[in-house]
Amino acid sequence: MDFLKCQVLEDLLPTGFPFGYLILIRGDLGMGKTLLVKLLARSIMSNYPLIYVSFDDNPDSVVSDLKEFSNRLFIIDGFTLSDQRRARAPNVIDVITELDPGQLISKVGQAVYSRSARGLIIDSINDLLINIDPRGLIAMLKQFKSLSRLYNMITFIVAHVTTEDIDNLLNSIEYVFDGVIEMEFDENMANLGIPVRRMRIKRMKGVSHSMNWYYFTTAKGTIVPPVDINEIKNMLKNTLESLGIQVQGGQ
Repeated sequence: MDFLKCQVLEDLLPTGFPFGYLILIRGDLGMGKTLLVKLLARSIMSNYPLIYVSFDDNPDSVVSDLKEFSNRLFIIDGFTLSDQRRARAPNVIDVITELDPGQLISKVGQAVYSRSARGLIIDSINDLLINIDPRGLIAMLKQFKSLSRLYNMITFIVAHVTTEDIDNLLNSIEYVFDGVIEMEFDENMANLGIPVRRMRIKRMKGVSHSMNWYYFTTAKGTIVPPVDINEIKNMLKNTLESLGIQVQGGQ
């Protein structure tokens, strides 16, 4: 079995991600999901071609962020869905014209085959979550899983948890995925006014991994691992003292 390693996740998943897997990356807006998939994209493109389906980002932005691997980057543009007259950005090989699972699967399948891709990123599926029924969504995901197995390709799908309904929907379809990565604010810290982000490998079928939360921040276009626990303690101490609560021993 081949594995994809990503440096920022080595503490959580030492072996890396198995090729042939379908993996969900889920979390609230602003958690760093798109940053994470671009780090994963670089890991893939260091050796293999990648198909990047861009629903949330302007393709020009994707190309700019991944320009060092432009010869292995192939974009399917779902961002300019309502503006088909717009000039195609570099690296765009196809365009999504409607929110139809059949069209998406067909275009992705053709692109993977023609470009000999070993990686697929879809950022994100929220437009599809809103516009297609759950049975159609599950059928689409199973087809992506089948495609991943067929071409021994690793697929990362991003979903933004923007409402309780979407959260519940994702919970009900997680079983389709081979692996799930969660990203969120630490709620206890957030309630104290300390915005610390964290992520974990919630599930990774048949692969040894840590389920511990991994605390992080972002800097210079990457994920900085991990946040110093002493820094968190100092932030917590300062917050408590601002509320008039004295902390003994500086802890």
